[in-house]
Amino acid sequence: MHRRSLVIDPKDNVTVLLEKADARDSIEVNGAEIELMQAIDFGHKAAIQDFKAEDPVYKYGEEIGYMLVGISKGGWIHNHNMGCRRGK
Repeated sequence: MHRRSLVIDPKDNVTVLLEKADARDSIEVNGAEIELMQAIDFGHKAAIQDFKAEDPVYKYGEEIGYMLVGISKGGWIHNHNMGCRRGK
């Protein structure tokens, strides 16, 4: 099933889900369809590119953290696989 998401800034490499999505649902980003790798809750981030460990994560056009592990496009990005150096 197609789900809605929002890329906030052109520099972003994640999209924010505007509704709860199940694994294998799809989103459209910049004219390309991306299949989600797992269920992602409303308001959570999905990767719109492949990531390696230590790659920066951009949301709002700003770096909000870095990947702790590599994930594929369509993967869920949250505090279980993303770190942040702010405030440390």
